[in-house]
Amino acid sequence: MNKNILNNILIVIISILIAVLLVSIGFISRIYFVEDNINNIDLNEIHKSIMNADVSDNDLKILAEIYEVLDNYYVEPDKINQEELFNASLLAILRTLDDIHTNYIDPETFNYAQSELQGTFQGIGANISEKDGYVIIVTPFENSPAIKAGIRAGDKILTVDGESAQGWSTTKAALTIRGPEGTSVIIKVEHLDGSTEEITVIRAKIQTPSVSFINTLSRSESIFDRNGNEVNDIAYIKIGQFTESTPDEIKKAIKNRTTNDTIGIIFDVRGNPGGLLDETLEIADMFLDEGIITIQVDRDLKEDVTKASNGTITDLPIIILQDPYSASGSELFASALQGNQRATVMGEVSFGKGTVNTVKQLSNGGALYVSTARYLSPTRQVIEKVGVIPDIESKLTMDDVTKGIDTVIIDAVEYLKSYIQ
Repeated sequence: MNKNILNNILIVIISILIAVLLVSIGFISRIYFVEDNINNIDLNEIHKSIMNADVSDNDLKILAEIYEVLDNYYVEPDKINQEELFNASLLAILRTLDDIHTNYIDPETFNYAQSELQGTFQGIGANISEKDGYVIIVTPFENSPAIKAGIRAGDKILTVDGESAQGWSTTKAALTIRGPEGTSVIIKVEHLDGSTEEITVIRAKIQTPSVSFINTLSRSESIFDRNGNEVNDIAYIKIGQFTESTPDEIKKAIKNRTTNDTIGIIFDVRGNPGGLLDETLEIADMFLDEGIITIQVDRDLKEDVTKASNGTITDLPIIILQDPYSASGSELFASALQGNQRATVMGEVSFGKGTVNTVKQLSNGGALYVSTARYLSPTRQVIEKVGVIPDIESKLTMDDVTKGIDTVIIDAVEYLKSYIQ
């Protein structure tokens, strides 16, 4: 198997894994802070307070007893980690709800997720992934501190500020390398040619765009028709996630990527796990002049109907591309435009996450993601565990992946051309 084919397959696999992990975070309405602080109480103190609980709190005492028995008698004591056991206990409680979207998020992961949704962070500016026990630089951002300092695509991170990075997760690497703007971090890397180098990088404020124009398979901004001809009269816009900056990015994309000769727009939300609710609603409203965007139904079965406001930023025909990893916000966006006959949805049935999550930040720096509402399409179609059904089915094959040809985009191009004719 040649290197380009392998790279295309790996890109698709990595994209799918990232999408699956992010879907559990899903559709976020607001962040709330728990007011009762227990910041300075460590796990040992919590353990003691549970052991001293009243008889009416017997279940909590049993949990503490289990911790104690494991700590004293388990055959492999190195595996007994109070924090990990505590986190596992919390997750086990939440799993009884049979709701994968209600989750406890530990402080490290929550900190990372917040920066992703804000669309900015302070660091060196590079995409990373894991391979063979090391974190690898996938792509340094254009004009980033990383690329200016000499960090290259494919570099293996060996140490960060003298600490070995072997076995690190991408989350640990990202949180360790990130830091206040203007401070430095020393990263020892192994380049693709086998040489090693210690590189000092000065951190800066990094923008992480949620909108791009590059197709994942071809890694090019160009799109083509079925005959292999480059298409210049259709705008291709990929939305990776709905963040705070996405509405402005969409406005700029429409302004810069469309002309008087443009016949249509392709929005690609394949692999998009969702994001922020208000921003998703704002984007859907940009393309609707009237009608219902979505209907939220809370625990008391009360409905909150969001309607479109007057005015749109374009009247061009729209195709929305989705796949089984398009979830939450991307499903609301697709169903809103589909339900108002404003867009044609093409691809596969989406993930089926019709849930609004409220985030309650906890005193330990972690958070509880709580499902607080379900949402329906404008035509009152259920999204949860059902997904958005495409108007036109189109699916990549393994042959497409190995050749680096996105036939789903080609299908969208051909449909738009025939629609206009």
